[in-house]
Amino acid sequence: MPARERILFISNRLVNPHAGTEGQLLQLIKHLPRDQFEPRLLVLQRSELTDSGNISCKVDVLGHSKLLDPRTWISFWRYARKAASNGVGLAHIYFHDASIFGPPLLRAVGIRSVISRRDMGYWYNRSYLRALRVTGKFADRVVVNSQAVGEVTCREERIPAGRIKVIYNGYESNEHSSMTAATDISEIKNNGLGPIVILVANYRPLKRIEDAIRALSLVVKKGGRAQLVIIGNGDWEPLRELARDLEVAQRVHFPGARDDVKECLKHGYIGVLCSESEGYSNSIVEYMQASLPTIVSDVGGNREAVMEGQTGYRYPMGDIDAFAKHILTLLNDPCLAKQMGTAGKELADQRHNLQKMIGSHADLYFSVLDR
Repeated sequence: MPARERILFISNRLVNPHAGTEGQLLQLIKHLPRDQFEPRLLVLQRSELTDSGNISCKVDVLGHSKLLDPRTWISFWRYARKAASNGVGLAHIYFHDASIFGPPLLRAVGIRSVISRRDMGYWYNRSYLRALRVTGKFADRVVVNSQAVGEVTCREERIPAGRIKVIYNGYESNEHSSMTAATDISEIKNNGLGPIVILVANYRPLKRIEDAIRALSLVVKKGGRAQLVIIGNGDWEPLRELARDLEVAQRVHFPGARDDVKECLKHGYIGVLCSESEGYSNSIVEYMQASLPTIVSDVGGNREAVMEGQTGYRYPMGDIDAFAKHILTLLNDPCLAKQMGTAGKELADQRHNLQKMIGSHADLYFSVLDR
């Protein structure tokens, strides 16, 4: 039997297995074919998740993570030398800090590297870009999860387009989730206040979740019957207060972070996202997997994810009137909503098949190792 390729995955810190990037990394590690690859994970900082023993490969902790701390660079250099001596030929780096010191140090010990970019670079600043433009030259390939992210990476980090590979996020089938599991969401659905508009996002200013509450208020004022369910982590009190001010408090629900999102989505009617920046949203894919029509802000990877007029609608970011108009259109035309939901499900099954994502990464790894 041929020797398996030893692949090192590197991440700053893993906290939430259900979060977008972290979830994709863990799925990749879990499903990478073991007859071809032997994965190992290095995290810069330990967490409850990495200490849990629930990650499907061996996990090492560097213990240092600050870019300006010499101990981070020295510790990583020592680790990389040991990894190379143990037969690691390729490292795949997730998140930003590790992609600064990782590629040059890995190249120095003979390990090739792949780095990932999964957002529109909202975190870029002058110092970061200067460093990334230098250290990025040592990375063999860059994986992005949308064409939009690839364009930003090429332009801002000055990575040649030929070194950038688009691999869409992959997800397991949603078909076996149960509508009876999320009983609290079922009760909301049947409370007589109208269909559920559902939004899955953690509370961050970037997500502009207040726009969804304002749009709901406008929908109700125009005679529409609907309610909003917001699933995610955060301090929701400011948004509760906004809902009270707009007199829609009884129609806005905050069930918090969930590990049964797929079950919750089965009770939804429309999936929405209001962000001012998105690389390629996991939430949108989950909406489509659940056969929900989607309404999203017209930014970044949302333009790729949602086919205008086919799987949903895009509206100018911050335009509450346009947002509300699309909600009313779907509320008033259930046949159109179902048609869009079906088209979205077909797109998700084709584009975001988990095995397709795993296979694309495997092919990329072999192509880098064969260079």
